Amino acid sequence: MEHHPTQNIHIESAVGTRGDVQIIKVRGPLTIHNFFDFQDLTRQQSGAPVLLIDFADVPYIDSAALGSLVGIHVSRSQSDRKYALVHVNERIRKMFAVTGVEQFLVTYDSISAAEAALS
Repeated sequence: MEHHPTQNIHIESAVGTRGDVQIIKVRGPLTIHNFFDFQDLTRQQSGAPVLLIDFADVPYIDSAALGSLVGIHVSRSQSDRKYALVHVNERIRKMFAVTGVEQFLVTYDSISAAEAALS
């Protein structure tokens, strides 16, 4: 596991139960102050067939972080690689709904559900 400490956020990557699955676990609010590290790590995983981003410990995100999630969606769609956001809380889901991105961002309630659906 790699650890990337930064402003009020902790990001680590791990391999899923299947070898083709890469998981990025984020702890803390994802905002303009720290989303560059998050973006760098997601780009490093660009070769992974399936990328899961675990939001279980993310209380909120801001518009800059939302933009980076849309960027992940676009780049993974273009390269025909799958991804999902997992354990997204109600506050973040509301933001997805208000901004209209909920219709295309891929979300699952659990890592196991996402792995089963995407692998």
